[in-house]
Amino acid sequence: MSRLYLLPFPLSREDRPYWLYPAWYEVVREAQHVFVERAAGVRAMLGKAGLSPEAVLHAYDEKLRDWRWESYEEVFGRRLPALLVSEAGLPGVADPGYQVVQKAHAFAYEVIPLAGPSSITLALSASGLPGNRFTFHGYLPIEKRSRRQALRAIYQAARHATQIFMETSGRQQVLLETLLSEAPKHLLLCIAHHLTASTGFVKTRPVGQWEPITLPKAPTLFLLGPQSENPSP
Repeated sequence: MSRLYLLPFPLSREDRPYWLYPAWYEVVREAQHVFVERAAGVRAMLGKAGLSPEAVLHAYDEKLRDWRWESYEEVFGRRLPALLVSEAGLPGVADPGYQVVQKAHAFAYEVIPLAGPSSITLALSASGLPGNRFTFHGYLPIEKRSRRQALRAIYQAARHATQIFMETSGRQQVLLETLLSEAPKHLLLCIAHHLTASTGFVKTRPVGQWEPITLPKAPTLFLLGPQSENPSP
């Protein structure tokens, strides 16, 4: 059976010395087709793991919001093995790579996820918030009314389950200030900033106990959720 491997990509520069497991090198060396969100930097990184200079990179098309059908036909139509690489973290999670996986299943491929960094699960595990009930919302709406509605729904849902969301680096400070001023004070707010980087951090406090902070421009996840039924004294 033809295979599509899902290869995680580093979350930060500090990841890069140790992000590849030894068993992955064989997968990378044999790959002749790689689906990528953006081609910049991918060939150089995978080249260190043995990617052939002749390997074809199939880049995501921003206008189509998908990969070109010609790429799917060239790879899946000919039953060729392939890799899927995210811009950062685990492919198909909070990025458009799920569309490649859908096509692979439609072509009866075996889809093999390889273990590696995922900012969502890393943030959740380090947050101290409930990991058995959670919702990932991705980016919040930009339009003000839709954004307010989304946040109100998140505040309500966070009473019973962890809510995970993110914002672009340019808008994350405004979002943080909104959360600190509007979110119910008893909810726990976790900020997971620039995960795996030396400057990164994960901190969790009740909303009412957060002091104002300024977030450097780097990838950040926000988590809201209930306190434990047996909180610390």
